[in-house]
Amino acid sequence: MNIREYILHLTPAGTDAYSGLVTGSAGSIGGRVDGKIECPNWPPDLFAIMGSIIEQSGCYTLASPDRTNLATHGEFLDFVSMAANAWNRDCFQAPGDVIRLWDQLLNDFGNVDVASVCGNAQAVHCLLSLFAIADETSIGVGWDVTDEEVGGRAFAGLTMACMADKGPDPTFMVHLPTSMCCKVPPDRAIVMPKSITASVGCTIRSLSHYLALLPPRSIIDPSWTWSSTERSASRADAALPYDVRLLLVPFPFTIHATSFRLSSKQEKFGSGYNIPAYFTLVQHWLDSPQGRITGKRMAEELFLPLIREAQAQSDWAPNGVVLPECALSPEVAKELVAALKNSGIEFLIAGVLDVDQETGKTYNRAQTFVIRPGEEGAVVRQQNKHHRWRLDKSQVDRYALDFDASHENKQWWEDIDVSNRQLPFFGLRKDMSITTLICEDLARADPAMNVIRAVGPNLVIALLMDGPQLAVRWPGRYATVLAEDPGSAVLSFTSAAMVDRSNWLEARPARAIGLWRDAGGRTQEIGLPKDSLGVLLTLVSAEKRQTTLDSRSDNALSRQLTLRNVVPLFLVDRPKWI
Repeated sequence: MNIREYILHLTPAGTDAYSGLVTGSAGSIGGRVDGKIECPNWPPDLFAIMGSIIEQSGCYTLASPDRTNLATHGEFLDFVSMAANAWNRDCFQAPGDVIRLWDQLLNDFGNVDVASVCGNAQAVHCLLSLFAIADETSIGVGWDVTDEEVGGRAFAGLTMACMADKGPDPTFMVHLPTSMCCKVPPDRAIVMPKSITASVGCTIRSLSHYLALLPPRSIIDPSWTWSSTERSASRADAALPYDVRLLLVPFPFTIHATSFRLSSKQEKFGSGYNIPAYFTLVQHWLDSPQGRITGKRMAEELFLPLIREAQAQSDWAPNGVVLPECALSPEVAKELVAALKNSGIEFLIAGVLDVDQETGKTYNRAQTFVIRPGEEGAVVRQQNKHHRWRLDKSQVDRYALDFDASHENKQWWEDIDVSNRQLPFFGLRKDMSITTLICEDLARADPAMNVIRAVGPNLVIALLMDGPQLAVRWPGRYATVLAEDPGSAVLSFTSAAMVDRSNWLEARPARAIGLWRDAGGRTQEIGLPKDSLGVLLTLVSAEKRQTTLDSRSDNALSRQLTLRNVVPLFLVDRPKWI
């Protein structure tokens, strides 16, 4: 496939992002006039087109400056910056320099096979130049825009308006929240906002600051959600502390063995093959002598007192509350969030166990609630676990479980549905974007890891149903991978109940409910002292200067999270249902 054919493949409805908003000229169909492919007028579309060709051809390996001719590369950087500024001043059409590069690419190199691009220096120059301009023009896309910034970030402001359902037309940016593109559909390529540029390796991930190129939507469906629908009036919010405070509540504190049940026993099948056994979970930890524990009761007796105690420790309410894998039901989670709306928290992340009463299917999910001010309420995004937990005989013995009468079987699979794979990202404020993984999803490369490395969230939170979070165990090993590439901080977090069950065989139990790993190399086990019901983490958000493969600087606009301190929280009145 040559360059022209590839562009046509990526833009089946043309390249004019505004074609549905304004009347096109005679003979034009979405940016194609008399057979000519017009230059895209929406930077993320140009980014998706150039990025796809660059990645398929591998010519990102040629992006580094010529060290024998740095003056020429300096001129290239100035040209990219000038073109990006011009495009943000007039967001309805690409600047003349961009159009000239586009026309040169199509007219002179349109028939060049994508696989042969690396052998054509001028074609590579056009591709890398257009890609860099599209990226620089998209500064701030996916994030909030202040009054001071909006003049130089027109596309970020327009994207923000569309994310808040205040855009120019409901037919504009129709691929939100999956992609920032207008004309490149998600089944061809996906473009998302980006937080961290990979500083190691030589991939297309290292070639952009503000946008991330993701593969077509197939086995995983990513999304981007911004925390507020209102644009900041000024930089007044900068007076707020750059610290991020997370309240970890390791609920449940007790899990009885009866919560694990055999759902399907091992069966003989064919010649020497066994259909594996499956187990399911029953949330007995949500029961009390007074009946099912409601989210409202949880808030009043546990979460609100912990939030007040956390505020007493740091003078600020926690920014977010996190609960482990399978901690709640969807109903309890929804009730809990409603009861915490006025507590001062910005978000709540919880593992939930959901059973579809019609199909009988069980879903192990993570739900993230972004709490918006006023009457809007909370915006919730959820994701199914991508991989099943396989319990081995050694784990069953360690956790003192005995749900299978057969003594021949050595393995049991988690009986959950793993279809409809999603991966939400959240821009919670300008210095923090996060995503969540569920247990095994941290350890498996497919399908989430390439997406996470491309977007580069500042924080990855892994919700677990696991034993002590020790640096030598598997979460520490896999967290190191993301801490190095793209440079995300990783927090794994499990319940006190599973830590305690795992410790019954230990003479000196390690009661570590969490493990922190960041790009600076720090690994910190997060302990839960006796009688503590929660832990407050204070994270520092510091400026981080990043440079792309072609030596473009982000001028320290990105942030890096590091762990400042850990404070255990205690309550005088311990809830009776714990």
